[in-house]
Amino acid sequence: MNYARYVVQPGDTIYKIARAYNVEMTEIIKLNHLKHPDRIYPGQVLLLPIADMEGPLPGEIPEPNFTYAAWLYEIYAGQDSELTAITTYLYQAVVLDRPEFDSLLRPIAYDEMRHLDQIGTALRHLGVDPRYGAFSRGHWVDWRAKYINYTTELCTLLELDMQDEAKAHRHYLDLCQKIPIPEIQGILSQMAADEARHCQCFADAKAQFCGVECAPPIPQVPMMPEMPEMAPEMPQGPPPEGGAG
Repeated sequence: MNYARYVVQPGDTIYKIARAYNVEMTEIIKLNHLKHPDRIYPGQVLLLPIADMEGPLPGEIPEPNFTYAAWLYEIYAGQDSELTAITTYLYQAVVLDRPEFDSLLRPIAYDEMRHLDQIGTALRHLGVDPRYGAFSRGHWVDWRAKYINYTTELCTLLELDMQDEAKAHRHYLDLCQKIPIPEIQGILSQMAADEARHCQCFADAKAQFCGVECAPPIPQVPMMPEMPEMAPEMPQGPPPEGGAG
């Protein structure tokens, strides 16, 4: 079975969509994990179990933009994402409750907050709603607080933070190669450089507070030339309905 992506239009209901495309309401509700099927709204993306469609559905987001958006959702508000990093580092700053850790963790958390804003802008540029969540196995999953790293043992915490920043650095450089849009490449390149710097900060902190000298697992990254800013006019786009994760 092939699935079509339908963008909810003003005045739509699950009943009207089901009738228009000759599918069962229960199929749409189950496929999209709709907890409140009476609360769909314009711009929302729904998967419809329709085989052999000729041409796109009204308002459908064309490829490759939808695939690019799915990749960006992962780093925006998936399990290993900027939103997870922000909340993890602020949690750590609060529980460690010492000025030296505040001065380490809070500036990094604020950098990640800026990244979140930039990725949100990129998602709008692709025509989707920067809602907090990501796709998992084809289904939308809202961001969850269980993604936060609640480790409080200092040396373990610093090691995990360093590894997370290294992983993000590599992933952002990979996305730079996979998304051939100069504005988004510029954002990802800057973010990768920030994550390399964060990784070095955590390595330095581990040496200072744990007596463990360690080289950060990534080299510093040269900055790419500045890219043009995003166009101010962003197309309206869909947030998927949240699901259980």
